[in-house]
Amino acid sequence: MTMKKYLRPFLAGTAALLLAACGNGGSSNDEIQEGSKQSGEGETVEVTYWHAMNGPHQEATTELVNQFNESQDKYKVVEQNQGDYDTLQQKIMASAAAQDGPTMAQVTASNIPDYSDAGLIQVLDEELLTGEDGFSQEQIDDIFPGFLEGSKMGDDLYAIPFSKSVRVMYLNQDILDEYEMETPTTWEDVQELGEKMQENGDDRFALGLENGFAMELETMARQNGADWVSDDLSTVDIASDEATEPMQFINDGLDAGWARTAGEDGFMSGPFGRGEVAVYLGSSAGLAHVEPVAEENGINWTTAEIPVYDDGDKLTLLAGNDLSVFSSASDEEKAGAVAFMSFLLQEEQTADWAIKTGYLPITQSGLNSDTYQSYLEENPLAVAASKEAEYAKQSPMFVGGGEYFNAMVDALDKIVVNGEDVDQVMADLEEQTISIIEENNDVTVENN
Repeated sequence: MTMKKYLRPFLAGTAALLLAACGNGGSSNDEIQEGSKQSGEGETVEVTYWHAMNGPHQEATTELVNQFNESQDKYKVVEQNQGDYDTLQQKIMASAAAQDGPTMAQVTASNIPDYSDAGLIQVLDEELLTGEDGFSQEQIDDIFPGFLEGSKMGDDLYAIPFSKSVRVMYLNQDILDEYEMETPTTWEDVQELGEKMQENGDDRFALGLENGFAMELETMARQNGADWVSDDLSTVDIASDEATEPMQFINDGLDAGWARTAGEDGFMSGPFGRGEVAVYLGSSAGLAHVEPVAEENGINWTTAEIPVYDDGDKLTLLAGNDLSVFSSASDEEKAGAVAFMSFLLQEEQTADWAIKTGYLPITQSGLNSDTYQSYLEENPLAVAASKEAEYAKQSPMFVGGGEYFNAMVDALDKIVVNGEDVDQVMADLEEQTISIIEENNDVTVENN
């Protein structure tokens, strides 16, 4: 069975999803300026908040903004929906020249280095973060370490984690039962399932991946002992055995026919929900997309923590967005933004946000709260992601990250679509990555 029809959309779909920045929308700059002004000495300080939440996420955002505004009378948060993430990022960059940006906004890890390099966002130093209306040290310590470290560049904190997801394993329980397999805990288990299915002439797939599986590959490499790109950017070992072995594993599965990417289906939630795939690696925030398709097709399914290697460490990478404060804001507005962030990360609010949106609680107290634990009892499909919060981490941020990601997409496309040699392509990617980091980040990088 040829896999080419499942592979061709890989490059365009991934790059468009994560890196695009185009379009206009949201509020006008005049409205933004008006919303961010302080009314006068002793009066309420208005804090403009740009975001890209829609549907139920928009409703949950508005509810939290209203709760904060009603909880005190010193600050008033004015939310401004920019339509989508592409438009949000474009408007942030467009606001730079005119210095008419928001007080705070949703940002992604891939954007933070460029915003920082352009001087757009504020370092959240101790004075600002723990000011009169900001975070207590206890509250900062309550944030999951991997979440907080993922918002740093070097020792500087540029954002507060907010809407975070992890990769989880979606499982077709009927297929596992049919082949008398337990829930896979290792990648070797997944391969064993695939080989059993092929021996039985089963044309379904053991493993399903999104068209963009760069995050899964990096996760597997890090589990296998690779630094990939080290947190301090001093080491890149993308061409090491520990990194190339997972790529070879994925490529071999695709070639053998027991693994597939979403391909023309666009997203793997469709094929999985139709019963065509036993194990699907996807975002924990994708539960709402899987559930209706699986229900429509009568699929018996569940979720579990992602597999590891036999002797590898548990690890999953974070996705989602953070909250940053913009340098152009006044000191009073910056203080108001931090006060709002502190409010969002209080136990009740972070638990409520996670329940209503499918993201993870950002703090340990939020996850362990009676509210969220009751939710998990009633919604067991969310348990796997909650367990992974303890060992989740963010890939390191660096200036030139967008260029690196494009190189990564091109490299995977060369391997899975064009059939080029894994070792050579990964070696070339390592050289490209080192060059990008050294040219943009004032560091000297060692390679494998």
